[in-house]
Amino acid sequence: MANPLTNVSLQTSLVNEGQALAQELNLSWGQLVSMALQEFIRRHRRPANLVEQLNAFYGDTLEEDARLLTQMRSTHRRLVDGEW
Repeated sequence: MANPLTNVSLQTSLVNEGQALAQELNLSWGQLVSMALQEFIRRHRRPANLVEQLNAFYGDTLEEDARLLTQMRSTHRRLVDGEW
């Protein structure tokens, strides 16, 4: 698939900084912009994926914690019953 040419309006200062960075990194302007866009997309998608991973990891643990907490409350009530 051919790479499409695009026209994007950017602030002159941003373009100047980007071109200087591209030169420092021995990259073309297009390579730098491509890398920056890929990184932005990766970071934008990561939080949703991270939440899904955390939910999958802790899902069963949270249910088990709730069950244990219920048991602990019951035991505590039996131990302190009549002491107040």
